[in-house]
Amino acid sequence: MTNKTQKIRRLNDRMRKGDASVPGQIVLTRGIADLLEESKTAPDDLIQMVRSYDNFTTDNDPHGEHDFGSFELAGYPCFWKLDYYDPTLKWGSNDPSDPKQTMRVLTIMLTEEY
Repeated sequence: MTNKTQKIRRLNDRMRKGDASVPGQIVLTRGIADLLEESKTAPDDLIQMVRSYDNFTTDNDPHGEHDFGSFELAGYPCFWKLDYYDPTLKWGSNDPSDPKQTMRVLTIMLTEEY
């Protein structure tokens, strides 16, 4: 694993676990929002599931960046993924290992929404 990959992994883990010093935001899809309401699951409980995720394997994390995870909520398959944008959220980031050039967007969705 390269130093750049290790840095991206650390930044991804920090952002996902709630470190506000790593620029990023969390987005819930309509399907997840509906499922939270239907299952009477608090959004904070969902976020905690994502923050505590640690089931990274070579199958679901082939690049070693900790940018994807799958889980089940109320019997439905779901996943979260991280994407890297420039700070204006208009373009992709030129260097995801540089937090000054990157805004991370963590999207949580039902598998069927992908």
